[in-house]
Amino acid sequence: MIPLIRAELLKARASRTTRVLVAVTPLFCALWACLPALMPAASDAVRMANVYNMAQQAYVFTMIIGILGMCGEFRHGTITWSFLASPRRGRVVLAKLAVYGLVGLVVSALSALATLVAGAALLSSQGHPALSSDVPWVLTGAVLGSTLYALLGVGLGALIRHQVGAIALACLLFMYGDAFLAWLVPDVFRWLPTGAARALGGMRLDSGGELLPAWGGGLLFAGYIAAAVLAARFITLRRDIT
Repeated sequence: MIPLIRAELLKARASRTTRVLVAVTPLFCALWACLPALMPAASDAVRMANVYNMAQQAYVFTMIIGILGMCGEFRHGTITWSFLASPRRGRVVLAKLAVYGLVGLVVSALSALATLVAGAALLSSQGHPALSSDVPWVLTGAVLGSTLYALLGVGLGALIRHQVGAIALACLLFMYGDAFLAWLVPDVFRWLPTGAARALGGMRLDSGGELLPAWGGGLLFAGYIAAAVLAARFITLRRDIT
């Protein structure tokens, strides 16, 4: 496994798109953190939670990074060489999960740091409390959730294999589809992947619905990822790749 992981690390570092996404994501989260800091809130605690929850916005980019890491192989035809080097295809997927999980963790941690710095600076400049005992838990949950989205991206990429289609479907489902269900049926949303990830980050629903506790959301989200990876392992990766 070590040679495979080293090879995947080299591929990730060589991808210009991945490097751009890694650089842009923290800036994106920092900019998003400014919006709730400037908007009215019911209390300082609510305003603070809304600001630091913006660290979860990194999930879009980490998921895309995971998808590109898997689908890029099929798009450019290099998956053939990867499977020739390691005929046990499951090992290739495991190596990608390890590498892009690490990339997702780095991106998520940088995004959480950028959100903390930007949010705290703006809150302080406006005379609002900038930190509380809940902030580390919120940021930790955001980092874990965004990291898991990178793993989910690898699983989705292995299942769908078409790069543009996988990204479009993932964004449609996790940015709009689940949000629509949150508005339509709040009690069902808590059991969906986005609801589980939000629970892990300590977020709350504007519609008034209740989410799972953080530990429950984390376990449920991990279950969704495991299901996607197993489906890819036993269905998609058995197909002909020529």
